[in-house]
Amino acid sequence: MGRVIAAVFSILLLLVSMYLFGFAFQVDSGQALVFIAGVLLMSLSFYLPIHVFGKR
Repeated sequence: MGRVIAAVFSILLLLVSMYLFGFAFQVDSGQALVFIAGVLLMSLSFYLPIHVFGKR
């Protein structure tokens, strides 16, 4: 059950990061910060299942 929750959490992070990529083009100021936040969340969404949740 823990792996399912970890997978759902990682997918949720991935979806939020893609939303931030698109949202960065809609804000008036701070586009770079929003885009960088999206990049960091996407990196985290791939890092967690591979390195953290993958170890027993």
